[in-house]
Amino acid sequence: MVRKRTKKILLALFLGMTTYVSFQLVYVWKYRLTSLASGEEVDQKMEKIDLRRLTTALTTSTGSLTTTSISPQIKHRTFLITRRSCMQHYDLLMIISSAPGNFQRRNLIRKTWAFERAFRPRWTTVFLVGQTRDEAVSVTLLKEDKAHKDLARASYYEHYWNQTLKIQMGFEWAVTYCNFSFLLKLDDDVFVHIPRVLSFLSAPSTPKKKLYAGNHYTNNVPFRGGKWKVTYEEYDKTRYPDFCPGFGYILSHDVVSTFVETFSSFPFFRLDDVYVGMLADRNGISVTNNDGFELGHPPGHICVPTNYTLVRHDVGEECQMKMFKTLVFPD
Repeated sequence: MVRKRTKKILLALFLGMTTYVSFQLVYVWKYRLTSLASGEEVDQKMEKIDLRRLTTALTTSTGSLTTTSISPQIKHRTFLITRRSCMQHYDLLMIISSAPGNFQRRNLIRKTWAFERAFRPRWTTVFLVGQTRDEAVSVTLLKEDKAHKDLARASYYEHYWNQTLKIQMGFEWAVTYCNFSFLLKLDDDVFVHIPRVLSFLSAPSTPKKKLYAGNHYTNNVPFRGGKWKVTYEEYDKTRYPDFCPGFGYILSHDVVSTFVETFSSFPFFRLDDVYVGMLADRNGISVTNNDGFELGHPPGHICVPTNYTLVRHDVGEECQMKMFKTLVFPD
């Protein structure tokens, strides 16, 4: 009897302990699951906080980085599609109008007078290029831009009479994405004597504001026939305002900014160099003549800079190399 009673007591104690332990295990497991869930929530909240901080940092950063996908998108007023920014301030920003297929010209310019040798150069070069229907050229352009990162692209298709669109998008890119003092607009068939250009810009006699400098064309009459025919519907006056030919001219930053602001309120004109002269006339900006902007090769100076050459027009590839060698290794 005693043994049976003892066994019953022991069995009851065992069952009681088992039940107690089971309840404790269930409690601990539930607590652990709850803790894990809470930890995951905290981690998720921290990730959101970190992402918010990262977004804020990138959006408010003053560094000159390429625009990222989480930065606010600037609405362009022209056909500009490039959003790459300059990496520093430049005394001189050179924008060069170039056709999509002119790879060799652009590469030659990069290797000669546009080559940036200093760690923090005073100047930089960007090529203005539109779209092409040639798929092979389009693919090569993407590779070129990835390699050199010096193309400003537009969404319109290239055409001879779309040069004004190129000027508009180039000016907008300059004032929106680059910090510069002066802009030198060029074609891709020119030679540039950069040291002399910088010397001209730093001279006390050169205006630092409201500057529009180049080869001064004045009292030009519109052609009413031929390749450059302009109808009376397009322009009904007897003479154009003063302007500089499009192969090369210099604008101070304030002038470029003023021109961009004028785009929306001023009628389009397809002769791009005359159009710039019209913008200048509209805003009361006069042309500063400089004989260093040479339309062609002066007598006795074929493929050789003169003592005044700043920009020489109509320079082929072989001539480009000769003039550059003269610049680097003067006699």
